[in-house]
Amino acid sequence: MPHARRIWRAVVVDRSMEPALRAGDRLLVLPAGPDGLPWLRGAPRVGSVVIAERGGRLEVKRVGGSRGDELWLLGDNAAASSDSRTLGPVRLTALRGIVVWRSGPPGRRGRIPKLRGPN
Repeated sequence: MPHARRIWRAVVVDRSMEPALRAGDRLLVLPAGPDGLPWLRGAPRVGSVVIAERGGRLEVKRVGGSRGDELWLLGDNAAASSDSRTLGPVRLTALRGIVVWRSGPPGRRGRIPKLRGPN
């Protein structure tokens, strides 16, 4: 994993966050969680798009809720997502970063769209 105090990049590799994020989208990520930037060490806001580690791999998901030291993480595309609906919550210690910007590909740069309507 990148140095915990520096912004880092990630690339979306699956369909779990469609339509907001698609495979190939490049993301800028602020380090978060217990080892992240000091002001990002607590639970992120509901609706934030984050990267967490589960089962040895990094996943891009949206925060659906938090309770204590657990996060409920959801993919926007429920039909294509393995997330907290089936796998349960993840610990806050699994949080690696908060996605702040989509840097590519050309034509898709900008903020991450908010989830619209029920999933």
